[in-house]
Amino acid sequence: MISHKYKCIFVEVPKTGSASIRAVLGKPWKPHLNLCQIKNHMENYWTHVDGRTNRVLEVFYLALPKQRRIDIGRKQFETYFKFGFVRNPWDRVVSLYERKEMGQLKDKMTFAQFVDWIQYSSATCIHSLPQRYQLDWFVDPNGNVIADFIGKFERLNEDWGFVAKKLGIDEGLPHRRANPRERHYTEYYDPRTREMIMNKFRIDIEHFGYEFGK
Repeated sequence: MISHKYKCIFVEVPKTGSASIRAVLGKPWKPHLNLCQIKNHMENYWTHVDGRTNRVLEVFYLALPKQRRIDIGRKQFETYFKFGFVRNPWDRVVSLYERKEMGQLKDKMTFAQFVDWIQYSSATCIHSLPQRYQLDWFVDPNGNVIADFIGKFERLNEDWGFVAKKLGIDEGLPHRRANPRERHYTEYYDPRTREMIMNKFRIDIEHFGYEFGK
């Protein structure tokens, strides 16, 4: 999402505290876009949403020459603070399995079957996109990270504190859409399913330094 108020771009990786952060920054026009998609949108379209004034301004903006719109959007993209959060893949898979929103598969298959089935980090999400890994939300077509900061769900409050200070926000995070569990995520796994997730999401595990149980 783009916040012109705070001059930032928030990359919404599902199940990493996005709902809580949106409660502070505002509502996106379309959830869970990756940075490349957001950059493309900023370079081509009017990115202020809601309100009659913005709808009128959008008409004039889209009448500008394409290169002019690209220059404006590119400058905004380069100067806005770009951030998001990731989560331990083993824990995140359990959260996707236990989710209460649309796309829930808990009542349709066992956890072991879910581990066999899942292939993408965006699987089961309402606005599903073909992101293979969480890292895919933050890189350009050449695989280079173009975010300014990638925090971790495991230290959400601490890392949000860094972001909030950067943006000049004096506000903590509310807790939204928590999926209550009776068991720690490690209790869902046996040796086979643990290894399956290691192999399927190895890129995230290695890039972000995750370990099972930590």
